[in-house]
Amino acid sequence: MKLGNWNGVFITGTDTGVGKTLVAAGLAAWCRAHGVDVGVMKPIATGGVRRGRGSRAGLVSPDAALLARAAGVEDDPALINPVCYRDPLAPYAASLKTHQPIAWGRIARAFDVLAGRHRFMIVEGIGGLSVPLSRRRTVVNLIQRLRVPVLVVARLRVGTLNHALLTVEHARRSRLRVIGVLLNAAEVPSSDHGARLAERTNPRVLQECLSVPVLGVLPYRRDLAGKRLSSATLVRWIAQGVQPRFLSWLRRQGC
Repeated sequence: MKLGNWNGVFITGTDTGVGKTLVAAGLAAWCRAHGVDVGVMKPIATGGVRRGRGSRAGLVSPDAALLARAAGVEDDPALINPVCYRDPLAPYAASLKTHQPIAWGRIARAFDVLAGRHRFMIVEGIGGLSVPLSRRRTVVNLIQRLRVPVLVVARLRVGTLNHALLTVEHARRSRLRVIGVLLNAAEVPSSDHGARLAERTNPRVLQECLSVPVLGVLPYRRDLAGKRLSSATLVRWIAQGVQPRFLSWLRRQGC
């Protein structure tokens, strides 16, 4: 596996609900536990929660807060999540509703500050690559600005073959560097025989058909849904499902 040297990785997904936030938090927790100086970022979030009072009140993304806890960082929340909308909508829809376009310059400046503080950055996207952020820009354009490679998180269940192949192909056509696909068993294991068979065979089929490596298969764990999710739990989960070669690469990036 020849991944090269990068100052970060952008976590995207094949669709909503594949577990991008948990994967990003898990990788951040693993890096922290192994001595990597890791920073985290959620450039754009929706479904923010209002916290604070008076002039200090603002929207806070629960996903961004989880990333910060996992990484053990004390960076300004406005740097970790520079753009946050209250309504749980697609980001462009949220921007239209509030008449507040996504502040691209604010995102770029926040990333530059955080990347200057930390040896390695883990950036979580929003939705998939084609999610619109404005009339003409999508998540692809955001990744191009940040200039970091992409890690694709995909489901383990039926349908993942098409979604994963389309996502990787779109990324490559957009001249993004894709370092691999990580399969995540985000849902409760199915009792259907056909569904279980697909889950067992999908990793091998993807590895045969993809132009990038499958970096692991993360198992379903009920305790990952808890509100008091511990970093130790995330570290064990990542170590259980991610290929050691990829974890070794992560450790080298922070040295």
